Amino acid sequence: MTAAALSKSPLTTNKWLALATTSVGTLMSTLNNSIVNIANPIMAESFQVSMAQVQWVSTIYLIVTSSMMLLFGRLGDRVGSHRVYIAGIAIFTAGSLSCALFDSFGPLLIARAVQAIGASMAVAVGMGLVATIFPISQRGRAMGITVLMVGLGNVTGPAVGGLVLAVASWHYIFLLSVPLGLVTFIMAALWLRSPLPRNREISLGLGSSVVFAGAIASLIVFMSASFEGHLWFGLVFLIFLAILVLGERYQKHPLLPPALLRNRRFIIGNLLALMAYCAFMMLVFQLPFFLNTVWAIPVGTMGVLMTVSSLTLAVCGPVSGFVADRFGASKVMLPALFVLFAGICLAFFLSADLSFGLFIAIMVLGGAGMGFFNTPNNSDIMTAAGREYSSFASGFVGTNRNLGFCIGTALSAGVFSLGTADTLGFLAMPVKGTGATLISEHLFSFSLVICMCLLIVSVCIVLCLYLLSTTKTQKTTPEQLLDAQPKS
Repeated sequence: MTAAALSKSPLTTNKWLALATTSVGTLMSTLNNSIVNIANPIMAESFQVSMAQVQWVSTIYLIVTSSMMLLFGRLGDRVGSHRVYIAGIAIFTAGSLSCALFDSFGPLLIARAVQAIGASMAVAVGMGLVATIFPISQRGRAMGITVLMVGLGNVTGPAVGGLVLAVASWHYIFLLSVPLGLVTFIMAALWLRSPLPRNREISLGLGSSVVFAGAIASLIVFMSASFEGHLWFGLVFLIFLAILVLGERYQKHPLLPPALLRNRRFIIGNLLALMAYCAFMMLVFQLPFFLNTVWAIPVGTMGVLMTVSSLTLAVCGPVSGFVADRFGASKVMLPALFVLFAGICLAFFLSADLSFGLFIAIMVLGGAGMGFFNTPNNSDIMTAAGREYSSFASGFVGTNRNLGFCIGTALSAGVFSLGTADTLGFLAMPVKGTGATLISEHLFSFSLVICMCLLIVSVCIVLCLYLLSTTKTQKTTPEQLLDAQPKS
């Protein structure tokens, strides 16, 4: 792509309106996730299904979005990200309406999958749109606003969902997304109408995309079901992975472009994101169980306490964007990881004695660490990918985030179970009755999870130091020089 094409292709006259459009879409998708999770018990009672069955309402959404983001990211790079985004919002809105209209569990799962297809289209290209529209000098603050929307969606979701379920049926949980979807569709049609960069030479790689989708789906199901004895999903994942790796060697247009595979900033940035999401999710997954088992906190109070990290992340995201624009993304990520490390360290001091101050400190430091890490890391990844692969990189980041959450949840549950298993031999805490003994056992298992979290964050710090050292000697590309120029 020529410099002239690059300079004319971005949507430059209304970039803040375009950012507002993608921000509303991000808020809608995260709000939908957090609201649906709180409605699971009510839907289980309504459909007369078990909790294991009703979890598929969330799991099928996660599987579809994770497995299809790369495909839609490539499609955005080929036909225009704005077209994929608008179509995705339309499909998501139609899927939301369908979810609200169905009263049978099977059709609800199908409608949920349709909703997920629309969400994967919008999320896959959303960050790429922001990276394409904004120059490097403003990209950090734009990404920060996106992180703010994610935090607001996670914070307000449980509260809004609780209010809705208190006065109406679960159907209105999905109906809430319909007016938001219509508003976002109109905004996108008005403000994302200018042509964006296209790369007609990019192959969609449908065969590889299907195999990749199968690998992601089997991995997520394996992570969710392995602790119930369904280990054969792991074999299915390995088969799909082998087919993907072998097939990529003979593809003229492989699923992951070779240029990105050779890009250290892109690979290390995504690896950092995967491990950071994983470590943070391991901690967040365990804390509600700690509050319930060790402190016996009421559900209402528990919900308020658990929103502290999301609220902190929402506040720190935009701030980190401004700081990253001024000092560089890599220089912000390193101290952010140390803040995250400090927050996880404080979790070692949690005990049976109530200490809300300590708990709030853990949530604030954890949320601040992720908030200050997430925005500059996303910005650095998108800058490393360049405009030619902006939508693909956006889909890759979204897939990476979902995988981090899935792996973190599975690792958290698995490592915690080691505290009572024979695997650790004399280190395992025996189960002898209830009360203080069970609390001691829980604290021991909880400490094992914290050790694993700290190990993962330590590796992140080492990788970030390496990335920072290579950034100092890295030359600026012509495209980045073009990006840095002020827009007219």
